[in-house]
Amino acid sequence: MTDAIQVAVTQHRGRVARSQQDAMLVGQDIVQSPDWPITDSILSRSGGLCAVADGVAISPVPHRASRAVLEALRRADQAPPEWWQDGWIGPRLIRSQVHPALCRQLAGHRRTHGAACTLALLQWRDERFSVINVGDSRVYRIRRDGVWQRLSKDHTYRQSMIERGEIGPDQSVGQLYDDLEHMLIADEAEDGFAVHWQQGDCMPGDTWMLCTDGVHDTLGEAQLMGLYHAKLSVTEQVSRYREAVLSAGAPDNLSLMMLRGRAQSLNSVRLSNRSPSA
Repeated sequence: MTDAIQVAVTQHRGRVARSQQDAMLVGQDIVQSPDWPITDSILSRSGGLCAVADGVAISPVPHRASRAVLEALRRADQAPPEWWQDGWIGPRLIRSQVHPALCRQLAGHRRTHGAACTLALLQWRDERFSVINVGDSRVYRIRRDGVWQRLSKDHTYRQSMIERGEIGPDQSVGQLYDDLEHMLIADEAEDGFAVHWQQGDCMPGDTWMLCTDGVHDTLGEAQLMGLYHAKLSVTEQVSRYREAVLSAGAPDNLSLMMLRGRAQSLNSVRLSNRSPSA
């Protein structure tokens, strides 16, 4: 027996969307499915990564953008040492490998140029964590004492206005301001995107949640916290959230994964790769 990370994931295209534009990276497996059932896997606690990417619906082939970004991350171990930052995937690797890979795959064709997506990534190693995000896909940490921490940063016009003191956190503004200010775009000229990076120590009993806006926008943070129960397994918790989003009408694609350390053997069943049905 050895310490391990239990991961539970699910994905659905929602009640309204016609295709799945999200993608998830779990270890080395990419999931992109119109309806992925709740699935468990085990990852090594000594090091690993998970990520979600959300294709921007108003861009061309958004499902291909999200998958291309995660495919580039899956090849991160092939990047030159100078692109890593103290052994971590940091902004340098996102700018030097992930964005260029997206551009090489999609920017050169008229029908795919400008394809865009968000990214939220959790990496861990030796009791340390690293969170990277571009856009509004999120990473949360729920501590054993029940305290929630949003470790990612939404790159929206609204969030920028809050940081500049132009509006209050609870002030209502037009829906336009909820649009993305920064994202990953298949265009070599669009290289000025913001990258949020945060690191810290993993604490015993931490639970982690990665999700796209089809989850956090549909439910809101108050409901996310209200539906969480520390005694539930990550599988049971993912099931609870999935049911709540679908019951709320699921107006957008939803992708959700939860992770928690546990003592377990590392003989895990790997997730199968899926492509969108669009």
